[in-house]
Amino acid sequence: MSDEAQQMRGKMSAKELSRKLTEEYLQDARTAHEHGKYVAYTTAVSPVELFVAHDVIPIYPENHSVACLTKRMGTELSMAMEKKGYTSHLCAYARSDLGYRITGKSPMGGIPDPDFLLACNAQCFTLTKWFEVLSRKYKVPLFVFDTPQWIRDPGARKEILKYCIRQLQELIAALEELTGKKYDYDRLAEVMVYSRDASLLYRKFLDMAAYKPSPISIFDALIHMAITVYLRGTPQAVHYYQTLVDEVQEKADKGIGVVENERFRLYWENLPIWFKFRDHFNLLKSYGANILTSLYVHAWSYEFDISKDPLETLAENYVSVFSNVTLEERADMALELFRRYCLNGSLMFINRSCKAVSFAVYELKDIITEKTGVPALIFESDMGDPRFYSETQIRTRIEAYLETLQRREAEGV
Repeated sequence: MSDEAQQMRGKMSAKELSRKLTEEYLQDARTAHEHGKYVAYTTAVSPVELFVAHDVIPIYPENHSVACLTKRMGTELSMAMEKKGYTSHLCAYARSDLGYRITGKSPMGGIPDPDFLLACNAQCFTLTKWFEVLSRKYKVPLFVFDTPQWIRDPGARKEILKYCIRQLQELIAALEELTGKKYDYDRLAEVMVYSRDASLLYRKFLDMAAYKPSPISIFDALIHMAITVYLRGTPQAVHYYQTLVDEVQEKADKGIGVVENERFRLYWENLPIWFKFRDHFNLLKSYGANILTSLYVHAWSYEFDISKDPLETLAENYVSVFSNVTLEERADMALELFRRYCLNGSLMFINRSCKAVSFAVYELKDIITEKTGVPALIFESDMGDPRFYSETQIRTRIEAYLETLQRREAEGV
């Protein structure tokens, strides 16, 4: 990066910088072959540091699907896929992506085709099958990073970690064979430093939700997590999150909250309903309520230990995301967020698109309610397909829940 470019970026807001970095990232991917690089499709949770260190540009079909869903293209793309024989019960990300493959419709000009693919099943089991479809379509290799559930037994964890490290070693050997280039472990060590620094800054940003009033909402967190997903392991990500933290800290120091007269500080369970961002924020704001956090946005606040072998700390972090731990540990993670951010309400979404995250929501609600005494609202819908969203029913239930919180507040509970 030239000195002039660095100076220009230094004057940009985080929002402007995010737009510029995203454009550069996509342009790099679209011209990868011209510069002797490769493009790999991968899942949002995956050891992309291995790619970055080997001049492989990671592209995330999930991120592209989110762009489609926020533009309310989910129904059209899903229906195109369903006409080919796929079921509407599949993940909305997969439905949107496969619909894009059929129609070519995209709000961002599409994404480049892959040279190979990497699927990590720590998020869910659907991803592997989705990537198998893409592997067949493009006739390119697929590597699966298999992550057994991260149970609490120390002996089991030791064996799981060894198993995951062996797979990363196999992936590196596959990358060398596919690209014809020897792997550079010194470069990987440098990439890990960038990943560590960006992850720490991203967590610092998320933790600003502890301020009262909070200068951020979960909607901010969802927007700003994009950079840590697709530019992790780069100096650009570090610069971006430093810019963001500085901006938000200035607001916090002035006592500026995103919700005026903030009264209710809420936890959100599950992925967001992407096409209802603005509507949900405005409804909650009218009651003085702000959703601050979720396990989902914290999934990328990794704790890389660069004093360890890179493969070990990569394996530790990617195997232990909230969607790959036991129910009890997931509840403990959520309860820590309640304590850290002084939460006094909870919206728990059962997402028909994401069975892996939704299967235990009722049990999770019982544990959190018992431990905190805070009532929770559970409702069902789909994160990306408006056909499965009941506007009147869900709005009425959210309003009734917020009125319950108001009564509790008036009673001093």
